[in-house]
Amino acid sequence: MHNLSAVNPIDQYIELFHTQRRLIDANSHPVLNVRRKTAAAAFERLGFPSRKVERYKYTDVAAAFAPNYGLSLGKQTANSRALDNTTNSEDPALIAALYGTLADVETDAITALNTMLVQELTVIHVPADTHKEHPVQIVHTLRSTAPLMQNRRLLIIAEAGSHVQVILNEKADEQQDFLTTQVTEVFVGEGAHVELYDIESTSARCHRFHQVFADVAAGGHFTQTAFTLSGGLSRNQTDVRLSGSSAEAILLGCVITDGHQHVDNNTLIDHRAPGCRSRELYKYVVDQQSTGAFAGRVLVREEAQQTDSEERNANLVCTDEARMWTQPMLEIYADDVKCSHGSTVGQLNADALFYMRQRGISEAEARMLLKQAFAAEVIDTIPLEALRPRLYALVENRFRSCEDCKLCK
Repeated sequence: MHNLSAVNPIDQYIELFHTQRRLIDANSHPVLNVRRKTAAAAFERLGFPSRKVERYKYTDVAAAFAPNYGLSLGKQTANSRALDNTTNSEDPALIAALYGTLADVETDAITALNTMLVQELTVIHVPADTHKEHPVQIVHTLRSTAPLMQNRRLLIIAEAGSHVQVILNEKADEQQDFLTTQVTEVFVGEGAHVELYDIESTSARCHRFHQVFADVAAGGHFTQTAFTLSGGLSRNQTDVRLSGSSAEAILLGCVITDGHQHVDNNTLIDHRAPGCRSRELYKYVVDQQSTGAFAGRVLVREEAQQTDSEERNANLVCTDEARMWTQPMLEIYADDVKCSHGSTVGQLNADALFYMRQRGISEAEARMLLKQAFAAEVIDTIPLEALRPRLYALVENRFRSCEDCKLCK
């Protein structure tokens, strides 16, 4: 276990890499070592982004990385073949050819830091025309006797005509400080379908950064659903490139915050080909002294004629102390498009509360039911029907635990 000093949040990571490079390489999968030097140079040049950097203006990144965390540099588990038990001998070459090609280390400091230090690699490779009957579920449970930093990579390769559903579930011990970075790269082949579900149920002592980069080929479909049910500081960034005609991207998000929690979702959907379709729906319930942020940019390039795009962010701010920042954006260079975007920020409906209380429902229960109904739209929209009952239960339990908590009242 190597301890990061808290002298300088930039220098400590650069020093760690240069002094421990041999150990990091020796205990990592070889494919991870190829891009470290380039990533380190980029991180040293970029440093942590300040609030003056447009995509990071809602989150104090340097402060999140400043505390003293331990980092395990021992032998890590690296899964370099598909989780569907495929043993194709070409897999290692394919993984080496694709790893790190979507993740932007030159302009994104968090991605560069992750690429520089990462030791854990998971690969999901689905061969052409293969339909995975059951979802692949990856569960990360953070436990430690000391403050801990963890860096992870996930590579999803869905070849032409394939279909896969992936569920990421992250939990954390409430008695310890954690800092996690994860970079996920998703390659969606022609006519392939990839559904990615990211469920965070961590603690107030956890700082989490998740960067997702996806490329969708012609006729491909990519759906990402991000549920942030509990945590401390969470920042999710998703960049989707619709590179083939008639490709589709659907981004969904549901955020529930309380206490001093902070959740920042930043998205970019890049329409590069004609006839593509994108949909975004992010809903926040921001309570107590917590803060939320959503910034979504849809870029329609000149060659992306007949684009169909809709972006919506709806937010429920439950107290005078809670804060929500919202910034939906359209950048259009094509003539033949159908694009819309919008956002709303409001409070619980007073008439609905009054109506429910008139029928014997307590105020606390009425508030909880209205919050559940507000969040339900996102759950109703997800393609994986079998996951919906589980998410309904998780959301209800989250709201009930908030109502029953006495710490912030």
